[in-house]
Amino acid sequence: MAISSLKSSALPVSRLACLVAVALSSSAFAASEQTITVSANADAASENAWGPAPTIAAKRSATGTKTDTPIEKNPQSVSVVTSDEIEMRNVSTVKEAFNYAPGVMTGNRGSSQVIDALSIRGFSETNTNQYLDGLKLQGDNYSEFAIDPYFLERAELLRGPASVLYGKSNPGGVVALVSKRPTTETLREVQFQMGSDNLFSTGFDFGGALDDGGVYSWRLTGLARSQDAQQDMQKEKRYTVAPSFSWQPDANTNFTLLTYFQNEPETGYYGWLPRQGTVVPIVDANGRQHKLGTDFDEGEASNKISRNTKMVGYNFSHSFNDTWTVRQNLRYADLRTDYRSIYGNGFDSASSAITRAYAGSEEELNQFAVDSQAQAKFATGALDHTLLLGVDYQRTRNDINAGFGTASPLSALDPQYGNDSTTITFPYHYLNKQEQTGLYAQDQMEWDRWVMTLGARYDYAMTSAFNRDANALAKNHDQAFTWRGGLNYVFDNGVAPYFSYSESFIPTAGTSAEGQPFDPSRAKQYEAGVKYVPKDRPIVITGALYQLTKTKNLTANPDSEFANFSVQSGEIRSRGVELEAKAAVNANVNVIASYTYTDAEYTHDTQLKGRTPVQVPKHMASLWADYTFHETALSGLTVGSGVRYVGESKGLYSTGPDTNQNFNVAAYTTVDAVVKYDLGRFGLPGSSIGVNVNNLFDRDYVASCYRDYACYWGAERQIVGTATFRF
Repeated sequence: MAISSLKSSALPVSRLACLVAVALSSSAFAASEQTITVSANADAASENAWGPAPTIAAKRSATGTKTDTPIEKNPQSVSVVTSDEIEMRNVSTVKEAFNYAPGVMTGNRGSSQVIDALSIRGFSETNTNQYLDGLKLQGDNYSEFAIDPYFLERAELLRGPASVLYGKSNPGGVVALVSKRPTTETLREVQFQMGSDNLFSTGFDFGGALDDGGVYSWRLTGLARSQDAQQDMQKEKRYTVAPSFSWQPDANTNFTLLTYFQNEPETGYYGWLPRQGTVVPIVDANGRQHKLGTDFDEGEASNKISRNTKMVGYNFSHSFNDTWTVRQNLRYADLRTDYRSIYGNGFDSASSAITRAYAGSEEELNQFAVDSQAQAKFATGALDHTLLLGVDYQRTRNDINAGFGTASPLSALDPQYGNDSTTITFPYHYLNKQEQTGLYAQDQMEWDRWVMTLGARYDYAMTSAFNRDANALAKNHDQAFTWRGGLNYVFDNGVAPYFSYSESFIPTAGTSAEGQPFDPSRAKQYEAGVKYVPKDRPIVITGALYQLTKTKNLTANPDSEFANFSVQSGEIRSRGVELEAKAAVNANVNVIASYTYTDAEYTHDTQLKGRTPVQVPKHMASLWADYTFHETALSGLTVGSGVRYVGESKGLYSTGPDTNQNFNVAAYTTVDAVVKYDLGRFGLPGSSIGVNVNNLFDRDYVASCYRDYACYWGAERQIVGTATFRF
């Protein structure tokens, strides 16, 4: 029995009928019209690591090296989600872009789209390892950046420790985003979307050269989007515009101004539900069983999370000659967050009530980041070098005016909303600062078919927290040396086996019972694999085997006298296998496939030893395929479907006799589908209409659980109709 009201997940009939009618009439169009064909053997030589890829199978990336490097010469596992894939699957969040990528769990917050929470190789990432145009989007407290995929050229995932290039970072991996850039070719695009939960969206993308020589070019991308959240009482609204401008006086010099302005008056639902009513049913006083509806909201209508983001920066590059090139990326960001939430923090089985707490925070975060690089390409005898020398600096300041407290409970079986009174028990007025300076060097050496990559970095990091109420300052200074080594052998047929070792570190806040600041946690990884990237076909196939260990984790102090303090003796070990294939098989067929096996465990911990980390499935698999007709009356029609399997994962009991024990969250499988029609036969090349359906069979499933009080329903069926016009 569902407790919440039934919400329609389908498009209104009139809107869907219009899209279907156009598609059917297009299919029956006169056979004499010109047939549009697309070559699968797109010219990969035109691709660069910071621009669009000609197919879904990108062959170059800069995420793993900070240089424009072929995928097969990178000594770590990398996935690239291109703009073609983003458009085909109608991706609406960054985390959703990686739904079909191996090694990454995207259901950490279920259907909530407030932040891009991910788990990579068994380690949770909440925007701590997300980069835009080479610079970190550093979040803090409730302040987290969220970039809309409509503004991206590509989204990339580097798996494993990456401190040698990026400094402090969690060991699971790095999410690297590349913004749409100005183009010298005239671009005029408008897009309209309607869909489930009252979705309305309008986007535009304009650009071109300002002069005949293409020295000056521009781009203006914008989006307005409004939708009801899956959960009752919550809405999502987003208004974004991103002007950019390029100056390229010659083939050796480029300066690109990049800006991003985003106002989100409402970001949607950010709560969670107890294990009872989601993973297991609620049993009432009469012995009847109940499940909470997938649109159940344990909060109040007054809950609110709003964000306002402003970013201004540039990318600059100049080649002095065939040997030396300098690059600099710089950005200033300002993020204002207003967070007000009554949320569940437990379940009372005797009364079938969700106990609730309150959190509220007004935050002003600003960040400055700059990365300066010098690259040299030269040879010493038969050995070719690509040498990279760099220094990067980032500073983040977050002014927090927050308070935490209690709120009234809510009946899970007969919820009565409207009591949003709260009691503040813990005021939190802090000024948090983070600062990092890093010096790094890397040499990519090639001899015959061998490629060796060696890199080293030294970091100085500072974190501080100033308690305004107590007029007290806590500050940590950390220094760390990290390095990486990798070896690839590239056969002429595109097969490239490789092996690598990499490290990472991340500062740890707080002090021990003796008042000593904690050391940074450290991680190291061994990875071996093989990549297949043929030169004459748009195919990228990779397989990786790894062991990743993170040490110096905080764990509970075993001395009862100091139970409120932590000790730094914990260790987590993750090992696994990842397989991925992306291929434009021919002019008609695209295929994306992946498989993930992750064996993660707390190997040393005073409370969790032998336990599996939460929200880490042991098995995941996915398959996507789409087919485009280029002949007969169906020319221009694309049909596609994908299936995703997420295996059983673990949650953790936080109270009761099973405290710190795992409980199981069932596996689930969802199906996605797309039908799309190219309007080129109507004299509108590049224009299209389409319908995407996620969770086609509307399966109810629990995406994951963090604790027994924090489980997340997965997204219901979502139907979105899209009309894109280029002229």
